[in-house]
Amino acid sequence: MMATFTTDNIDGLQARPLDDLRGWEISFRSRNAGMHHQLYVNGLLADWTDSPERRSFVVGPDETPRELVVAAADAARRSDDFSHLLPPDRRRPAWTYRVAVVRDIRHRRGCRVLLLGDHATGRLDPRGLASCELWPDWAPRWAFGEDAFGRGGFGHDGSQAPGLGKGAFGAGSFGMDTDCAVLAASLPEEGRHQLLLRALMPDGQHAEGDVRTFDSTPPPPPARSLAAVAYDSDTSTLTLELSPDDEGP
Repeated sequence: MMATFTTDNIDGLQARPLDDLRGWEISFRSRNAGMHHQLYVNGLLADWTDSPERRSFVVGPDETPRELVVAAADAARRSDDFSHLLPPDRRRPAWTYRVAVVRDIRHRRGCRVLLLGDHATGRLDPRGLASCELWPDWAPRWAFGEDAFGRGGFGHDGSQAPGLGKGAFGAGSFGMDTDCAVLAASLPEEGRHQLLLRALMPDGQHAEGDVRTFDSTPPPPPARSLAAVAYDSDTSTLTLELSPDDEGP
């Protein structure tokens, strides 16, 4: 029986810079015959292949650290997010922050949610780290009067609600499950960050949550070169010098 999802039998990952600073080509080897492949960036599904034979992805340029994981998935479920099945140390790198925002029917279409951060400086940056529209056109609402009357659970108008166990448990009206928007950001500055969620209404008003803190521990920059600079024959100690490369994927 073929597995639905696996990270086994995949190795040989390589990153090759593309011309004109267009990003990186990520190639890999896989012994999972007949399966498609997925690319997870910092624990989130970023891309998938349209054929079992393809063995590469392209990621765009980014100044923040990225951890890449390639997985194999069943053809019919190649676009499904299996991030919860990644190895525990790969699901959420220590320099990334995520927050789920409940799509509340009290918020109208056009409302945007912004994640603000301070870059570990103590002062929030108004430009924000990530944002999303709370109710995009593809997200069906099930507010009173916006769906077939009384066809949902408990006579509610929610015939298109996600269903039990498919959203934030009990966070919707009448205790129904509801959908969430996920905001994610990389925090490349080491130290304690202050983070704030802000909802921007279509009429210009805004509402804010409480300030949260997050301790980010980004990885060291990759080495550009490794050179021997000294050798002590008395102690048999070799001193090496690493030159960092700020252009890694």
